[in-house]
Order: sequence, then C-alpha cells, then structure tokens
Amino acid sequence: MSSPTEVAGSATGGPDADGRWRSTLYGMWLAMFFVFLEWTFAMTFFPVFLQEDIGLTFHQAEFWTGLMMALPSFAMFLCQPLWGLYSDRIGRKPIVMASVVLTSLLRALWYFAHSPWTLLGLGVAAGVLGAGVVAGQAIVASVAPRHRMGEAMGFLQTSMTVGFLIGPVVGQACAGVIGARPTFLIQSVFALVGALTVGLAVKEKFTPPESTQAVSFAAAVTRDLRPLVGNRQLQVLWVMAFVVFFGFSSMWPILTYFVQYLGVPLNRVAAYAAYVMFITGSLQTVLAPLFGRLGDRVGHKRVMVGSTAACGLALIPHYFVQTYGQFFLVRTLSTAPGAGINPSTSALVARTMPAARYGGAYGVLASARALAGSIGPLVGGSLAAFVGIRWVFVWTGVLTLLASAWAARAVKEPPPPQGEPDENRGAGP
Repeated sequence: MSSPTEVAGSATGGPDADGRWRSTLYGMWLAMFFVFLEWTFAMTFFPVFLQEDIGLTFHQAEFWTGLMMALPSFAMFLCQPLWGLYSDRIGRKPIVMASVVLTSLLRALWYFAHSPWTLLGLGVAAGVLGAGVVAGQAIVASVAPRHRMGEAMGFLQTSMTVGFLIGPVVGQACAGVIGARPTFLIQSVFALVGALTVGLAVKEKFTPPESTQAVSFAAAVTRDLRPLVGNRQLQVLWVMAFVVFFGFSSMWPILTYFVQYLGVPLNRVAAYAAYVMFITGSLQTVLAPLFGRLGDRVGHKRVMVGSTAACGLALIPHYFVQTYGQFFLVRTLSTAPGAGINPSTSALVARTMPAARYGGAYGVLASARALAGSIGPLVGGSLAAFVGIRWVFVWTGVLTLLASAWAARAVKEPPPPQGEPDENRGAGP
C-alpha cells in the first residue's frame, strides 16, 4: 500500500516541492475562482428578485432567503463527508468536476422557477451535488510542502474572496441590464468554465488504495467523522469552525435587507450591497495570503485567535449605524481581520491529519461549516424578525469573541514538520 508520503507527493517538502505543487495551486485557484463567482452571482439581486418577480413581501422574502440558505447548507453538511470519502478512493479531480457540472445544470433551471418552493428544491439539490467541491482543497493540501501549507491555503482562499467580490458586482450588473432570469443562465455558464479549468489546468497524481470495501450510505457519511472520537485537535478545530461560521452565516440573509432597512431605494439596493461586498472581498483577497504566511512564521494558532477576536470586536458597532455610509465603513473594518480565520484553520487541520486522509479531513471541516450554515441563517432571520435586525450583528460579534477565547485555551499549535527548523517560527504562545 502507498505510504502517506507517496500519496501526498510533495506534501512533505521533497526536492521538487517548489515546482509542481505551484502549477497545481494556480490551476485550482483559477477553477475555484469561477466556481465561487457562480456561487455568489445572485447574492445581491436575489432578494430584489424575490420581491419584484416572485411577488413576496419584505418580511416574506427575509424568511425565504434564510430558508434557501439554510436547507442547501444542511444538505451539504450531510454529503460533504461522503464526497470526501469517495475522493480519497477514486481521486479528487473527477469528484470536483462532476460536482461543479451538476451544480451548473441545476442553477440553469432557476430560469424556469416561478415559486419559492421550486427555488428551494433546486437549491437543496445543488447542495447535495455541489458538496464535492471541497475535494479541490484536498488536492492542493496533498501536494503543497507542509511548511508552506499556510501560504498555500491562504492563496487558495483568495480564489474564494476574488470570486466573492466580483460575482455580486457582475451579477447585479447583468440583472440590471437583461433581468434576473437570463442572469441565472449566465451564472450557470461560469460554473461550467470552472469545471473545464479543473479538467485542463489541475494535475493530480492519484494512487488509489489497493483494496476498497463496500460500505452503506450511513457508514460512508460517518466514516470520516470517526477521527473526531480520538483526535482532540480535530475535535477542537471542528467546533471552532462551526461556531465561527455559525455566527457569520447568521448575517447572510440580512445583509442586503439591512441596506434596504437603512433607507436605500429598492432599485438601488442590489448595487449598494454589491459595493460593500466588493470592498470587503478586495481586502480579504489581499490579506488572506499575508495571514497565511504570518501563520507559517509565528504560528497558525496565534493568527486564528487574533483574527477571530479582532473580527468579533468590530462586528458589535454595526448595531449603532444609521446611514449606508456608516455601514460601509464598519462593515469594511469588521471583515478585514476575518481573512485570517480560514487559512489558519485549514493549515492547522493539514498539520493534524496524515496526508493520505486530507480528503476526509477537509470533508469533516467543511461539514462543520455546512452544519453551521444550515442553522445560522435561520437564527439570523428569526432574530431579525422577532428581536430586530440590528441585534444579529451583536449576536455574531459576541459569539465570535467567545470562539476566540475558547480557541486560545483549547487549540494546540502542532510542532513544525519534520526537518523544518523551529527558528522559522516565532516564540510559542
């Protein structure tokens, strides 16, 4: 049977570690850019679409937006460990390509939807089939040198943030020119471009296991959750990812509606929300790889704890904003430090698990985020409806601060990879 070193390729930092792994990283970056561009394409104009085209009221649209974010995320929670299992068995590249293509086809069907129930059903199906995208992160983790893991994950994270910052702007512009329904078709094309990029630009040298054992669906879902039982570090990182993403996802359904709540006319809400997302995404694009390199030097735990604390502190002042300009400023200040959370968490996972189990490990981590994303929007929507939309930001800020304090006590900084001089790292916490 192949050893973890053989499966991981250059993940241990061999003589050609600084060559082939970068081409894989760049190819996956481009592919994930198109995927996340597609995922965020409708983010700003979808609330307006629900009100103007589907015919929902403001509060009905708030409710359905939260539901359409929650249930697909719950489907992803159930399916991501399953996709991670099969990616470890048959290869990560084909899983990513199939997942993206099927999601694209489902997105195109939104063109024909005329009820929130149809949109919800298609969204849940996309959550099930789109969960395999997590295997793309495992491809990069399997080839990157372990002492460059933070830099690699930080750079890959920028594909998500660049897609995030461009997608809402381009989507809003397309919807403003040709309407929302034709824009859904354009949205699906970007996903197909992402799949084509994976096929042409991403190279994976995958060694399948010598023997495989048939398992039931339930066993497949729980197989990659089993390391949580005996791996304290992975347990802590799973809880950390869940709590932070739970807080962040609570804000998802209400951001565009909050712009409308501040008095922006409905015909400008999508554009004004897109401006905020563009600036915050730009900051995260610049800062994510910097946080990753910082974590490689001073420790990823320090970066995780510090970024989470700074983000939590900056979220609470959202409660007091009265104008769109104030919201724009406070939102920018609160999202910038958040760029350090995902790269540091991913790097800590990579240093916790054997390279041969990266697919399952990232499936576990992504399942935490998916579960949080299935609960957070419902909590955020309920707080907005029954307590007040401003309290969603206070809730998120306090929860993020508590997560930072807990991580400072519970997360352990793994030792440097074998052969890496310890002086490259700052003093321990």
